[in-house]
Amino acid sequence: MYLLFILSQKHLPLALAEVCTLYGARNVRTSNKYAFVKFAKEKSNAKKTKKHYKKLAFTKAAYEILFSSSQKKLETDLKKYNWNKTITGTFCVRGSVDEQKFASIIWDSLKHPRVDLKNPATLIHFFFIGRKIYATKLLWKNENAFLHRKPQYRPALYPASLDPQLALAMVNLSGVIRGTIVDPFCGTGGILIEAALSGREAIGYDISRWMLGKCKQNLKYYKLKIPISVKDATIFSRKCKAIVTELPFGKNTKSQDLVLLYTLFLKNAKNNTKKVVVSFPDFVDYKEIIKKADWKILYDFHWYLHATLSKHIVVLF
Repeated sequence: MYLLFILSQKHLPLALAEVCTLYGARNVRTSNKYAFVKFAKEKSNAKKTKKHYKKLAFTKAAYEILFSSSQKKLETDLKKYNWNKTITGTFCVRGSVDEQKFASIIWDSLKHPRVDLKNPATLIHFFFIGRKIYATKLLWKNENAFLHRKPQYRPALYPASLDPQLALAMVNLSGVIRGTIVDPFCGTGGILIEAALSGREAIGYDISRWMLGKCKQNLKYYKLKIPISVKDATIFSRKCKAIVTELPFGKNTKSQDLVLLYTLFLKNAKNNTKKVVVSFPDFVDYKEIIKKADWKILYDFHWYLHATLSKHIVVLF
């Protein structure tokens, strides 16, 4: 069984890393903006694993590959395929093919054919990738619900809040499906919100009571019950599957103070978890900090914010 994902070109490397983290890199191969994911049908948890695509932030859509063919053999393979096992209810055909002709072939093979061009129960899409044509069934389309959770739409606004799409991607890069994610610099709760809404357990800490007050307002707005409390990120103690956080980067703070804070945080993180997904501002030597804290880099992504600031999203192990 194979799935086909259309990756967002907003940040292809990050999109691919999300898929590889949730499905296993050896099960994934790519072709430009497409990712192919292999599944073993015999695995008892295959169904649950398959639906991880609903968590992805930088994937546009997920399809099940029904069969592949060449342009020469496509019409023959189309007629051979058992469409009754795939199509239930209405259907339509999309792709770089003769849609009307292919829909007619499928129509003739169905016991109770019904077409709906606007809102079909089953959408069959044909993709030309490389030298092959893939007949697929749409499983999921990313409706970008996180766009409605941008900081400006929350009751407690803080200007430097993390973009929710990036926050969700960082949660996915942790690889955590079951188990607890801790954000020790939780601020107004952006990472906590995306973690909880994507089905993960989360806990938030911050040294600022004022920020936690804003976080509490936002969690209440989204009807989320997430434990949050005042703790120092450099000394807190809480075993967890992963730490996912955005480091504070106030421009008014001395750079040497930030370096010390980041270093102490990462050293303390060693006592609590084996994996950290963290966002560094680009004006610090993050690689040297990581080295001093005795972590290794699994992924490193550059994220542009504006002319004076970018970030590095880094996955550590």
